[in-house]
Amino acid sequence: MTEETLRGIAVVDVGATNSKIVLFDPSGKILAERKMASRHGKAPPYLSFCAKQLPDLDGIMPIDAIVPSAHGAAIACLAADGALALPVMDYMAEPPPDIIEAYRKIEPPFSEVFGPLLPMALTHGMQLFWEETAFPERFAKVTTILPWIQYVGFLLSGRPVIEIASMSCQSQLMDVRDNSFSSLARLRGWDKLFAPWAKAWDVIGPLKRQFRKDHFRGRGQVLAGIHDSSGNYLRYLAGGRQHFTLLSTGTWIIGFDTDTGITELDPKRDTVTNTDIFGRPVACCRFMGGREFEILSRGASAEAASFKALGELLAQETFALPSFTDTGGPMPGTGNKGHVSGPAPSNEEERSTLAALYCALMVDRSLAAVKSKGDIIVDGPFAKNPVFLSVLAALRPGQKILASQLRDGTTAGAMVLALMTETGKLPELALSLDEVNPLAQATVADYAEKWRRMTSEM
Repeated sequence: MTEETLRGIAVVDVGATNSKIVLFDPSGKILAERKMASRHGKAPPYLSFCAKQLPDLDGIMPIDAIVPSAHGAAIACLAADGALALPVMDYMAEPPPDIIEAYRKIEPPFSEVFGPLLPMALTHGMQLFWEETAFPERFAKVTTILPWIQYVGFLLSGRPVIEIASMSCQSQLMDVRDNSFSSLARLRGWDKLFAPWAKAWDVIGPLKRQFRKDHFRGRGQVLAGIHDSSGNYLRYLAGGRQHFTLLSTGTWIIGFDTDTGITELDPKRDTVTNTDIFGRPVACCRFMGGREFEILSRGASAEAASFKALGELLAQETFALPSFTDTGGPMPGTGNKGHVSGPAPSNEEERSTLAALYCALMVDRSLAAVKSKGDIIVDGPFAKNPVFLSVLAALRPGQKILASQLRDGTTAGAMVLALMTETGKLPELALSLDEVNPLAQATVADYAEKWRRMTSEM
């Protein structure tokens, strides 16, 4: 970040469900963490959260760098005074049918943006079009547009910027082929409203006084920040991995594949691109695995899954068939059609096990859609689920499944930005990866073949 000795690094991660601040030392070791539930309201609750927790964490180690990180499915529209011209839209909002129909007529082609129109308000282009169409007077006051990630940085530092990974996560706002604004953004004139460009690792300004208090010891330099899943991918690049597929798991399971060409992607199977912080497009697959796990398990904890219950479910041929949300994924046409076929799970252990089995089957189809061939690294909550890992290993016999021991790859990846040089050179950081032993392959293969046949008949 700078030539000065770097001390504490605080990652401010504002998620749709939870917000947290994680304090790292320069070696990447976590020193402390503060967390709160994300709430929606007129005044962002994480502002008071940051105002309290950043000075407290600075007391543990002086905070020299602050890295914003957030999900990539929201965008902020500012008026001339820096206030929001419209509220930041919840990506779970449902656009009216007439808005969807009108947007379809101007939607840029997949061959340009490499991201189809997603359900709900998950697409940045749809959010802006909906706001512009439904609230023209308020939208006319917009002078600056920036992604949610950089909006967090703006609130902390006062300087609005945009960054390539955050702008390109299936937003339909960027032409992925050359990192220029998309035909849609130019058609609507939005391209003239975006904040200036910055690199993810650039310092955009000092932390505002309201977040420092009187005893703040660190330099408090705010970086441009990063989309959370792209940060996760960055952490493994810093670990020296070159040819691999990363499964960044949580509410969403996002697969990043280093070797598949973007011209091989199929929008019908939810294969898209993300662009890394260096401006390189990366072939990706998506599945809302964490959310579908919750729905299918009906609140059962992931830890309740067992190999004993798995054996029983396989033997009695209990199948969970897709999909339990309407958020895309590898099985087109199955949105909100998810159901259980065969004997229903009878207890928490079986519900959790069936959810893990189902997610492994779905992820296998996502990996097939993105033509994954190298080692598969699983990061996040699903890396701690032995049933999911062993079934996935059995489904992908030609590939190694490696479970990452990183506690939180998204915040660890965001932390990497503070350790980069001004020219963009990555630090070299060790990884701890455990190879997964597959479950009995023949048993899983027979079950998976029946599951695929049943899904195709849907």
